[in-house]
Amino acid sequence: MAGIFDTHCHLMSEEYNFDETSETIEEARISGVVLLNNVGYDIKSSEAAVRQALQYDSVYATVGIHPTDVARHSSTDIQRLNELSNASKVIAIGEIGLDYYHKNVSPELQKEWFRKQIKIAKEHDLPVVIHCRDAYEDCFKILLEEKVTKGVMHCYGGDIVMAQKFLDLGFYISFAGNITFKNAENLREVARLIPLNKLLVETDAPYLTPDPYRGEKNYPRFITYTVKKLAELKKIPVEEMIRVTTRNGKKVFGIQE
Repeated sequence: MAGIFDTHCHLMSEEYNFDETSETIEEARISGVVLLNNVGYDIKSSEAAVRQALQYDSVYATVGIHPTDVARHSSTDIQRLNELSNASKVIAIGEIGLDYYHKNVSPELQKEWFRKQIKIAKEHDLPVVIHCRDAYEDCFKILLEEKVTKGVMHCYGGDIVMAQKFLDLGFYISFAGNITFKNAENLREVARLIPLNKLLVETDAPYLTPDPYRGEKNYPRFITYTVKKLAELKKIPVEEMIRVTTRNGKKVFGIQE
C-alpha cells in the first residue's frame, strides 16, 4: 500500500519538545506516513525545518515568512531566505500569503512581503505554499499578477468559487483536520467538488487536530482521520485516496522517489 504524504506540518514548532522529533516521525511512519513537508513560518523555523529535513530521510523542508510575522523581519532576512532556498531538500517557499483575520500587520506590508517571497520562489523554480485567511480575492489577484502557476492553497477554507480560480491557475488544494469538525459541512462540500488530481492532505501539526482528538496537540500520525474523511467524501477507498494524494504531493513539490 502507498504511504501517506503529510504535505504541511511544523515539526520544529515550540509546541513540541526538542527531543520529540524522532519519536514523532517514527509514530507517523507506523501510522503509514512516509513523507512529511516541514514548513517554516519565519527565519528561525525555516532554518530548523532545513536542519530536520537534512537529518531525516522522510522529511522535506519549505521555507518562508508567514504574513503575520513579516513586520518582525528585514531585507537581510530576505537574503537569508534566498540562501535557505538553495538547500538540497527545500521543496517550496512558504508558508507565505495574506492574513486579514489577524490585525497585527497591515495588508499593504503583507502584500509587499508576499511579492518579495514569490520572487524568490520564481528565481529558484519552486512552488509556493499559501496561507490565506479572509483575503482570498487579494491573494488570487497577486498570484495572477505575478504569474504564479505552481503552488498549494494550504488548509483551504474558502468557497468553491475561489477554489476554482486557484485551480485554474494550476494550484493544488490541501485539506487539514478541520474537515472532520462537526461544524465544517461547508468545507466538506468544497472538498467533495475538488478534482482528485488536485487534492492534497495535511495535518498542519501541531494545529488543527482532527476529531476525535480535537483540542489536543496535533501530530502527523493523526492524518489518517483526515484521509479517511476525504475518502468518504469522494466515495473512494482509503487506499486510493492515499495513493492519489501522495502522487499529487510528489508532483507539485517535484519529489522523485
